[in-house]
Amino acid sequence: MAAIASSAAEIFMKTFLATATAAFVLLTLSAPGSSSAQQVLRAGSTVAGQPMSGLNPQTKQLEGISVELLQAIAKDAGLQIEFKPMTFAELQPALLDGTIDIIAASYGVTPARQKLVDFTNVYGSYRDKLLISVSDTKTYRSAADFKGMTIAIPKGSAYVDGLKEAGAILTLVSTPPEAIDELEAGHVAGVVDNGLQIMYRMRNNAHPMLRVVDSYHPIQEGMLAFAVRKGDADLLAKLNASLKKLQADGTVRAIYTRWGLDL
Repeated sequence: MAAIASSAAEIFMKTFLATATAAFVLLTLSAPGSSSAQQVLRAGSTVAGQPMSGLNPQTKQLEGISVELLQAIAKDAGLQIEFKPMTFAELQPALLDGTIDIIAASYGVTPARQKLVDFTNVYGSYRDKLLISVSDTKTYRSAADFKGMTIAIPKGSAYVDGLKEAGAILTLVSTPPEAIDELEAGHVAGVVDNGLQIMYRMRNNAHPMLRVVDSYHPIQEGMLAFAVRKGDADLLAKLNASLKKLQADGTVRAIYTRWGLDL
């Protein structure tokens, strides 16, 4: 009887240990800090918004200041990022409906957007610029000069409302290159867009029949930051902590320099 009891006890103990071990492994795999269960964060970036974000024509991979900076932040913070290319107009809806977790593009900080999303600390700035044909010799000083004028601009741009208020007739496009195509084809009289993107497209005399209007006063000066969903405090804190480190150690400035820009 003693032998039977001892055998039964051993079987029970082996079963208990096996069950406990299995439970421990399961808990470890599902723990928030476990690398095998680490959440993959989805970042939305525009397909043709260089120098901030866009698809490289050769590699078909996303590139740009916002993309490279978020990659550096992810490496520092131990985050996994999956980039999703989309048009500018798709970025905000995708963040709000949970399709993506971060916006990494030239999605500037505005009061209207601050009501919908949370922004990280600022990592750059920009202003809108006006692009017209070289044959147009009129002096443009502000959006007030656009009344009755056809202007091409990407959908979702922060400048849409200001242009409408000025009385401009808008042609909404999906990407900055499409806006330039409309201007070169003579379908519109001008393009208003993020100045960083316009200057990138105009580099190396890429569009000799177009010119940037130096006398134009911008609708607004914009600040660049990453955006997350309202209330995502944990992710916001991680992004800000790493961004602060990368600003201090010169990484952010180095990324700007690689794209031919001063910070």
